[in-house]
Amino acid sequence: MQRIGKIPPAAFGELPIAASPLEYRIRSRFHLSGRGDGLVLGQFAPRSHRIESVAGCRALTPATALLLPRVRDALAASGAVVAELATIEDPSGERRLARAVLGETGKRQSRTDAQAVIGALSPLFDGVRVVDRDGRALADAGEPRLAVEVAGRTFLVSAETFFQGNRHLAAQLSADVARAGGSGPAEALDAFGGVGFFAAALLAAGDSVTSVEGSASAARDAVKTRPRWPDADRWRIVPSSVESFLSSSTRRFDRVVADPPRSGLGPLATSLGDRARKTFVAVSCEPATLARDLPPLIAEGLAITDARLYDLFPLTHRVEAVVTLVRDTGDR
Repeated sequence: MQRIGKIPPAAFGELPIAASPLEYRIRSRFHLSGRGDGLVLGQFAPRSHRIESVAGCRALTPATALLLPRVRDALAASGAVVAELATIEDPSGERRLARAVLGETGKRQSRTDAQAVIGALSPLFDGVRVVDRDGRALADAGEPRLAVEVAGRTFLVSAETFFQGNRHLAAQLSADVARAGGSGPAEALDAFGGVGFFAAALLAAGDSVTSVEGSASAARDAVKTRPRWPDADRWRIVPSSVESFLSSSTRRFDRVVADPPRSGLGPLATSLGDRARKTFVAVSCEPATLARDLPPLIAEGLAITDARLYDLFPLTHRVEAVVTLVRDTGDR
């Protein structure tokens, strides 16, 4: 924070850190190379594109670790060429979805491989989607979305949609963001809202929430999730990029929660900061981009009042942070 953002360490006060047990991942992405008996399913070795087996990986849940050899053998027997496999499971590890990306081009080959992958993976997953390298769907089987429960809320999530990956700390992260937002009913903007993970926390706090999400799959999942919640009448879902939303509306909110991708808020930081009448909650999985995002928010009249860390990614260098900023000149 000091080196990149020129923010003195004292501005953050004490930094409580929420630790996580291992065997935590409910979302995983695997890469594949070769075919038949030579098929390797795993992840990239450090600083390379060499794929190494993840057998014995302590980040995976026990259910997924046991399943992977069967997945590898099924895909090897299918004869299909698969480049990538994304999976999501519920926190209990009892149900899961898969999304396979084919590795070869050509319409006829793709269709043949897609059906082979469906046949191979359907016995192992509750739902399977196969897409080509450009993300176009080629075949589907089973359930399109998985019911994932966190803190008493059920989210319907597809395998291609981002969702918090740590099953141990998700509920605490949600609760802390709700507390950081302040007390009492308010109008809240949930920027980069995904399927509504933080919208759920804000609704539980009594807020009326506008979620803005540019990913088409995440916005569709949010729309499917919405009818399951008793307070959904206070939740508005806007399927739009945050940049387009800010360009089309001048509305300001009591609270703004922003959970951008790893690249951070970038040039949107100033505009989003201006939209927060009282409180801004910055959620970040990348300290370097967070350090670049905070100075524009501070320049907008927001002051850091709290910061917390979460070891959402044990065994990696990455750390999740939630930083609360409050407007120090009163309502505008």
